[in-house]
Amino acid sequence: MKGLAVLGAVLISLLAPTVMVYGLMAFTPTSCPPATTCAAGQWAMVVAAGGSALVWAVSVVGTWAGARGRPRAWAPYVGMTFVCALVPLAGAIAG
Repeated sequence: MKGLAVLGAVLISLLAPTVMVYGLMAFTPTSCPPATTCAAGQWAMVVAAGGSALVWAVSVVGTWAGARGRPRAWAPYVGMTFVCALVPLAGAIAG
């Protein structure tokens, strides 16, 4: 179980920063009409970048904190699922 938890923690530690950088690069508003704000693009960026950071932190801490020798091996894999779901969600927000 510990090996599976370590592998999951390493994988999400590689995946989440990649999605964070992608979210910053893909959803940062570059041009907006003068009469509007770029709120839709900003929210998509926050969802992709900030959401990935939050999910990464929760899943890594949830794997090891209070586990008393038996890590929750499922936590990083659930986190990876949520991180991967944030990109299409951010794309839908950006429109």
